[in-house]
Amino acid sequence: MKKGLVPTLSLALILFYVTGITAQNSKIDFVFDQKIPMRDGIELSANVWKPADTLAPLPAVLTLTPYISDEGHERGPFFADHGYAYVHADCRGRGNSGGTFYPLEQDGPDCAEVIDWISKQPWCDGRVVMRGGSYRGMVQWQALQHNPKALKTIVPTAAACPGIDFPKQDNIFSSYTARWLGYVSGVTKNSDLFSASPFWSETYYRMYEEHAPFIELARMAGIPENIFVRWVSHPAYDEFWQGMSPSPEDYRNFDVPILTITGYFDGDQPGAMHFYQQHMKYGNEAAKKSHYLVIGPYSHGGTRHPAADLNGLTFGDNSVLNMDQLHIEWYDWILKGKEKPDFLKKRIQYYVMNRNTWVHVDDLDELSDATMTWYLSSEKGTANDLFHSGSLRLDPPAGDQLPDRFVYDPLHLIDRPTYVSLKNSRYTDQTEAFSGPLLIYHSPPIEEPVEIAGYIKFMAYIELDVHDTDLSVSLYEIKPDGSSVYLGQDKMRARYRQSRTRETLVRPGEINLYEFNEFYLFVRMLDRGSRLRLIVRCVNSPDHEKNYNSGGIVAEETGKDARKATIKLYHDDAYPSRLELPINTNPKATE
Repeated sequence: MKKGLVPTLSLALILFYVTGITAQNSKIDFVFDQKIPMRDGIELSANVWKPADTLAPLPAVLTLTPYISDEGHERGPFFADHGYAYVHADCRGRGNSGGTFYPLEQDGPDCAEVIDWISKQPWCDGRVVMRGGSYRGMVQWQALQHNPKALKTIVPTAAACPGIDFPKQDNIFSSYTARWLGYVSGVTKNSDLFSASPFWSETYYRMYEEHAPFIELARMAGIPENIFVRWVSHPAYDEFWQGMSPSPEDYRNFDVPILTITGYFDGDQPGAMHFYQQHMKYGNEAAKKSHYLVIGPYSHGGTRHPAADLNGLTFGDNSVLNMDQLHIEWYDWILKGKEKPDFLKKRIQYYVMNRNTWVHVDDLDELSDATMTWYLSSEKGTANDLFHSGSLRLDPPAGDQLPDRFVYDPLHLIDRPTYVSLKNSRYTDQTEAFSGPLLIYHSPPIEEPVEIAGYIKFMAYIELDVHDTDLSVSLYEIKPDGSSVYLGQDKMRARYRQSRTRETLVRPGEINLYEFNEFYLFVRMLDRGSRLRLIVRCVNSPDHEKNYNSGGIVAEETGKDARKATIKLYHDDAYPSRLELPINTNPKATE
């Protein structure tokens, strides 16, 4: 390369070579490592993009990230081209920012200070908006808690919620937690470490095979242990986790418009929907009317980069929204008096899979208008494999039936996996669906297409002979050609069957009602002739914290604590175990 060539290139051309992204306006001012002072004397670092040919102050778009502000080069020129200053800032202790990184715990007050600083810069007109997905979505809710006056709207996408879906879900920690902490350890972006699937697969399986305590996973992976141990030492959804999210009082005080974006297959859908539903529960009426929701057939990454094909499923081309354009139209509506985005016809926009249309409603209650209830049954207590399965019936059970049962030994090992499941997919447990003991139930073929719309529930009457175990239930559509479509899964640690905030150990021999009500929200039209398949089993995977059923501190249990568990599932007139499907009997008109 000839000396002096690079300085003659425009920023837009350089970005094209590096990222494949072009800017419409080649005159963009870029500031690297802009220092932003914090209350305690440390400085955060940000990269800033501004249109160079605009003399008047502009509104600013902010993203706060633990993944290093260099990633902002994907979006900075785009927003600058559309009349915004764009600020992509490193979290405290990450990238070029000072201080020490304590993930999930300190970003709200820092973000509020960054917003205040931006609003006072000569290139900003005093108004700041936020964007970003996953961790960056969570940060927006945390910033809003501190009521920064300059913050005019947030667009949290696939927002993780501490203690709800990350680093644990259903109070069961994921082995992915160690992988993620490896990604954000130190000050750099450890992409190669994060991407080393064989390394993580081997580490997870070594812990699993050796029956080592889960609390040792970070040490076994060779990453810093302090945060991992701190997290797993809080197994319940206690004050430690609750303090990282808005309180009911915070929700009552929110007064800015909000656009929430998530997906049916988004690993952080539980977090995104928790924030949304808490706001709908506690927020003031004016603010709730300005909170919009988009939920489509997207994976975690697909909430920012939608695709019509996902894990063997194909959706209509209309499912592929231009998310960047939606952001611009939203900001222009809130800040510049332009028309509301045409796509946001009502407060909730959701996609009907297998009917390939968007539907617009104002309340989640409008998704369904009836409940289809399938009751579990079996012949002589036999429901243990595909060829001797139990059944799902529309008529309630009458009289006595023998309970179905299986025995789970936590020392039993599944085969060494050839993959490491990532947090952004809901398909990961399909590979384990038929491993080990289980109960399985099938419905008869469905006579007419039916639209499932909302949250499914599974109500199971279960007896254990141990103080605790981890249960899992999965639901599939079996199409007429024999292919299967994964519809959803829920897990439950038995000691948290009554509340995620406190434990109640099981009394062996007692029949308890287990309400599996943490399935993901989805909307799908089932084909005529399809059947439902329901699978109940215990969680036994290198991808999750192992419960050895002793009733002790799960993260510290080893194989020495293992107790075999006999699981009995009842389904008679006294104990009518059932699957409840929210259905839409009058499918809404297409868009």
